Amino acid sequence: MSGAKVPALPPECMEVLTHVWDYLDGQLTDETTERLSAHLASCTQCFEYKTFQENFLEALGAMRNRQGAPPDLRAKVIAALHAEGFAK
Repeated sequence: MSGAKVPALPPECMEVLTHVWDYLDGQLTDETTERLSAHLASCTQCFEYKTFQENFLEALGAMRNRQGAPPDLRAKVIAALHAEGFAK
C-alpha cells in the first residue's frame, strides 16, 4: 500500500456520509434535512453517493419482495424474537 493520504472531506460531505440513510428514511430534523438537501443540490459527489444509496435500498427491497426467507429460518427468527420478549 502506498503512503498516499486520502484528503479529508469537508464537514458538509461528512454530514451526508454520516446521515444519508437517516436522510433517505426521513428521520432527520427539518433543519438537518434542509441543510443536507441544499448540500446535495450543489455537491455532485454527495448527490451521486445519495443516488447510489437510494438505488441500493431499492434493489434490496425488490430482492426481499421476490425471495422470502425459508420457512425454517423464519420460524427460528420468530422463536428468537419471542424468547427476547417481542410479540408477533
